[in-house]
Amino acid sequence: MKMMTGHAIARLVLAGLLLILGTQAIATDLSFFDEIPAGNSADIAQDGADLNATITQQGKNIGILQQEGLSHTASLQQKGYANQADIIQHGTAQQADITQLGWENLAVASQYGTGNNASLFQKGSHNTITLDQNGDYNRATIAQYGVGNNADVAQYGNANAVSVTQIGAGLHVSIQQWD
Repeated sequence: MKMMTGHAIARLVLAGLLLILGTQAIATDLSFFDEIPAGNSADIAQDGADLNATITQQGKNIGILQQEGLSHTASLQQKGYANQADIIQHGTAQQADITQLGWENLAVASQYGTGNNASLFQKGSHNTITLDQNGDYNRATIAQYGVGNNADVAQYGNANAVSVTQIGAGLHVSIQQWD
């Protein structure tokens, strides 16, 4: 077994601390990383108050959470290989959850306004979800099961609601809601 030098140990400890801490602007914010095994990439950036973010990854995945404003909650769960999930929240009281099980899935949720809610789920491979919520109190639930499915959803205005479920291969849906 090869012994690690003091310098190598210090770099390993520093890298671990940077991964755990994330980027936080206000002390009342809370972020967690749980990555098993190595090879994942996670980034949490928070600027505001009462912000909660969690990234849980197994496999070689990428998770990015960006929160700006007040009282947001975001959660990413990824299990598989080469999945990417991004949540961007600006405004007040946004809620977003993304779960990915499989390979090479992409999910992006962008929320601007107040009280928007998003739940995105992918099981399979090469699926894509893009959700843009711009307004207040919009609701979106999107689920994909299979291979090569694509859902592109945009909600503009207030109190829009959408539910999409794709089961199969090569399915495509594009929805725009305006109040």
